Amino acid sequence: MTGRQVVRGGSVVRDGSVLREDIEIRDGIISAIGPELHAGSATVIDASGLHVFPGAVDTHVHFNEPGRTDWEGLSTGSRAFAVGGGTTFGDMPLNNLPLTLDGASFDEKLEIASRIAHVDFALWGGLVPGNVGSLRDLHARGVIGVKAFMSDSGLPEFAASDDLTLMDGMTIAAELGMVVAVHAENDAIRRGLTARFRASGAKDLQSYLASRPVVAA
Repeated sequence: MTGRQVVRGGSVVRDGSVLREDIEIRDGIISAIGPELHAGSATVIDASGLHVFPGAVDTHVHFNEPGRTDWEGLSTGSRAFAVGGGTTFGDMPLNNLPLTLDGASFDEKLEIASRIAHVDFALWGGLVPGNVGSLRDLHARGVIGVKAFMSDSGLPEFAASDDLTLMDGMTIAAELGMVVAVHAENDAIRRGLTARFRASGAKDLQSYLASRPVVAA
């Protein structure tokens, strides 16, 4: 968004207050908030009778594109996100095919998202056995960080990271100042407790939660 806009007369929701105010935006950045701001030549957006909220940022979504858009794709997912007040999302690397594990797969996903996403976005890369050598390339392309699993991800193509992969990946990430997000869950505990509850016939929510105790995380 370029130029100057004034959002006029909405109920602006801020920390600790909801007041009828105007919002001035210059070249996509909020420059002033207050009552009866001077509009001049600005484009005026009438927000009378509406609430104006800060945009939501969700750094962990799964929009599954390319490769699994029958689950949900970037266009439909980001459209629904926008309707709910979202302005920026971070898409995870593992539900799409190809997985976002190197420069080529990142470029493919970036090209698609740039065409069809309805809001701003950023992309995660993945850390799996065998792709440690691609982390610098992913970082250079601008990933938020890389995601790794210490347990079964539920997707056979996105393997759990062994200790050596985690050590090597975190060493490179530390050099680059890059975030490593780890799904830290003990598979042996989770699988063992799940088997016990299933054997007893338990199918309720509390049993599911009990099969994943804090000690397993």
